[in-house]
Amino acid sequence: MEQTDDLRKLYKLAVIAAAAIILTLAIYAVIVEVIRSRHEFFFGFVNLDNIGIIRYVFYGLAVIQVVIIRVLRGTLLKKSPSDDAAKLKDKLFKASIFTSAFCEVPAIFGLVLFLLGGLYKDFYILLFVSLFLMFMFFPRYNNWETWLKENNPSKCFLP
Repeated sequence: MEQTDDLRKLYKLAVIAAAAIILTLAIYAVIVEVIRSRHEFFFGFVNLDNIGIIRYVFYGLAVIQVVIIRVLRGTLLKKSPSDDAAKLKDKLFKASIFTSAFCEVPAIFGLVLFLLGGLYKDFYILLFVSLFLMFMFFPRYNNWETWLKENNPSKCFLP
């Protein structure tokens, strides 16, 4: 019973952290809309001739971010025979926090593109990527329980 309570507490903390990151994404959208409403034609705070290159770099980094999340989760959730229940729960919690934080990165790239060059459509595209990643990797209690019970160390991407 105590182990389940510990797992639920960690799970709730992970959900609160993920929800806070989703709220942060909404705040980014509000910031973009406030700036757009105050400036009829917003072309960014910096006049850059090579904003197109930065744009492609950020899109590329956003795609790479998906790979990084998968590899990071696989590394963090790797089980070893010496892991006890507390260690496994800690791994789940850390993986969830790191994953949620990394899911936010594409939206940050979009916000930077908007602030540099006024590219609001790119902001919303990258915001959607972040929201999609948050949906994919949002902590799910059933997956946490299944992963803890699973003896197969290769099941590292489930939670």
